[in-house]
Amino acid sequence: MYRLVLLIGVLSLSVYSHGVVAQITTKPASASTATDAIGNARKFYQIGLDLMEAGQLSQAAMSFRQALQYDPEYADAYAALGRTYFKMREWQQASDNLKRAVVLNHKQRITAQIKPVQRANAEIVSPNETTAATINLRTLLPLAPEPPPEIKTETAKPIPVARTEETPLTKIYRVGPNDVLDVSLNDSSQQSTLYTVTAAGLLEHPLLSEPMTVAGLTVEEIGSRIGADLQRRAIIEEAKAVVGVREYASHTVLVSGLVKDSGTKILRREAIPLYVVVADAQPLPEAAKVTVVRASDQIFNIDLNQTADMNFLVRAGDVITLQPGPIQFIYIAGEIKSPGEKTFRRGLTLMQVILASGGVGPKAKVAEIARSNENGFLVPTRFTLKDIATGKTADPAVKPGDRISILR
Repeated sequence: MYRLVLLIGVLSLSVYSHGVVAQITTKPASASTATDAIGNARKFYQIGLDLMEAGQLSQAAMSFRQALQYDPEYADAYAALGRTYFKMREWQQASDNLKRAVVLNHKQRITAQIKPVQRANAEIVSPNETTAATINLRTLLPLAPEPPPEIKTETAKPIPVARTEETPLTKIYRVGPNDVLDVSLNDSSQQSTLYTVTAAGLLEHPLLSEPMTVAGLTVEEIGSRIGADLQRRAIIEEAKAVVGVREYASHTVLVSGLVKDSGTKILRREAIPLYVVVADAQPLPEAAKVTVVRASDQIFNIDLNQTADMNFLVRAGDVITLQPGPIQFIYIAGEIKSPGEKTFRRGLTLMQVILASGGVGPKAKVAEIARSNENGFLVPTRFTLKDIATGKTADPAVKPGDRISILR
């Protein structure tokens, strides 16, 4: 009998141990899988950066897309993919991916601000007093001490808010006239939460003692001031507020010239790179340079083909004009029906030049492109016309000043 009880105990212990081991070995598997996915996304992202730096744009775009397959919320990969498409002159793809990067960056920034506050609130506020859209302003910005009883609170000065001038302009937005704000308070009686900033830059909220100047402030700064005002006047105990921009209207630029989609563009940051605006407007093939006029006394001339220059930051009020470059030429001779000087345009290829020259003669077999090097000497490169026509060799792009000879 003793042996039977002992045997049952051993079997029970082995079954329990097997269950524990299964739990221990199974649970980390999902975490390991998620970690592997993030690691693979970072690996393909870095490979894409290296390929883009080397000028292999198609391969770079493929690598960034692979990174996004592992991590669909990878904002940096969307931004890099947008820049790659911009270099490839695929404007719509560039615009879509750059916009997606901006949305994800904004979403991640808001989440990073709200989650720590929600954790802090959970420790000091009952569940009935806390919602997902509520932020305790004490955790974001220390409030000024309560004034002594003998001081009239009506004349108290506004609480100063620390400015974040060191924050990059591409990561912040300062509210302006005609922006529509979404103001959420921990007051269940509050009905409408949408308020339009007046032309004078004021927010007119029914619970404020007077219209509040909000032009030039971030939404975090506005929320802090609203909460401080309500708590100082004891309108709402433990005042909490979240402010967001529902509709952007105050930050605009004007785009005109050689683009498909000209007109007023609205910025959702204090500044954004020029290439984002240009990609959204979709430049025409003949566009070669960009002129940015700022405050009527600053003019910036930027080469559309210089990637580094296109990182120039555009600000509200800028007037952006895409213009053609200077007239340039290429020269073609040999076994061609219409030799001579031809006008160059961006993106022109060898076969397009040949077609524009009436086509080649019956004995033409080779095209030689002579191009000046950095020392001013002509360096010839030969291409077999048949290989280009059959797709064995890529149709080479030509550059201003090229001398093309069609040979037998």
